[in-house]
Amino acid sequence: MAAREISVVKQEYKTGDGTKLFLSNKIKVEADANGKYVPGSATATLSLHDTGINILENVKEVATRGADGIWVLKKDGNGNPVAGLDLQKSLANRNSMLNVNLNNHIKQSMGAPLQGVAAGQVNNNTQQSVAAAIGIGTNTAAASSGAPIDGAAISEAVGIATGTRNLFPKNLVYPENLAPRQQDVIKFNMIKYRPKTFSQTTLGFSERLAATDIIGTVILPIPNGISDANAVTWGGEPMNAAQAAGVRVATAGITGGITVAADEINNLIKTAAGATPELQAAAVGAFAEQATGVTGILARTAGIIINPNLELLFSAPTLRPFNFTFKLASRSESESKIIRSIIRFFKQGMSPIRTQSQLFLKAPHTFQIQYLHRGKEHKFLNKFKECALQSFNVSYTPEGQYATFNDGAMVSYQITMQFQELEPIFNDDYTNDGKNPSPDIGY
Repeated sequence: MAAREISVVKQEYKTGDGTKLFLSNKIKVEADANGKYVPGSATATLSLHDTGINILENVKEVATRGADGIWVLKKDGNGNPVAGLDLQKSLANRNSMLNVNLNNHIKQSMGAPLQGVAAGQVNNNTQQSVAAAIGIGTNTAAASSGAPIDGAAISEAVGIATGTRNLFPKNLVYPENLAPRQQDVIKFNMIKYRPKTFSQTTLGFSERLAATDIIGTVILPIPNGISDANAVTWGGEPMNAAQAAGVRVATAGITGGITVAADEINNLIKTAAGATPELQAAAVGAFAEQATGVTGILARTAGIIINPNLELLFSAPTLRPFNFTFKLASRSESESKIIRSIIRFFKQGMSPIRTQSQLFLKAPHTFQIQYLHRGKEHKFLNKFKECALQSFNVSYTPEGQYATFNDGAMVSYQITMQFQELEPIFNDDYTNDGKNPSPDIGY
């Protein structure tokens, strides 16, 4: 067998949001003496070109793929994926148009005469041997074996309506003279909403992809009245003896079938038959309550009740809300424009996104919020998980009277925002090394 190297020339591709990218592939594959590809022997290395011009372009390897057909993202020196978020999503979705086009070009290149083969000799590799070598066309097997169900496939397929805004200003700072590296500030990064994937094998959802593509940024002074409230839901849950017996019978039936459930019922009857007359009378009264739906029979006749075994049990986490209020007063024409851009930034960013057919609505953009102390994460204030902006209120006359500048701009505005985190806070979200917790407050 001999190793072959096949180049897939640089071509233009589009991600799900329409972003144009120039990508190329290098395929390494084993071929036998007859030039047939060895199944499962091919690997692909995907490279991203920063321009369509060959001269002085920057080329970065972004992902590799083996015969399992799954792209593995390459990371930079800081541990972040080299590929942007849109490219990550398109590569993760085997049915994306980008993946379909990549696979077609790989097939075409692998179907051409192999390097090192005599000129004019026909490449006798079939589409099946190409697919077996590189892992193209294994979607059905992957799905049946429990591969994640990626909602990004549907999201990408339906597209977005013309005029949808996916890029916002990244330098909106109010007031103009605010110095984020010298003062304490709050930063709002807008990002595209990324749905989780569901695995049929684990019956659980994957971790949300880390956002690497920020599509807009606003920096403001930290407002007054900031706070957070972590909460979980606990509730009182009873389980009396009759309910516990029912659970035993149901569990026996589920795990062992009808015969085992019948045996469990017989055992309960024998236990009741061997009990004292008082306990038998109590059992009869309890089952009479269950059968008739009339409560309080034992309490009325004997002044007793079946012990409910009431206990406070954990039932669910909660999602933290955050409210911020800012008063924005312009002191110059340029600052007035910044204020208008900030209001537009949040209003448009929180709005639902229509698809091309207008049959569906996509989730609005979401936000990363961060308190900063002289340009670094504030260790004495709470962190945030990714948030959705649920409401955005603007008061155009916060002073109680209508007042404008000569150009019609309002003298001041007051904005009130209500955010809520997309995910609950979990114990393992807090950074620690096993012995000493991190010195910051965390979430």
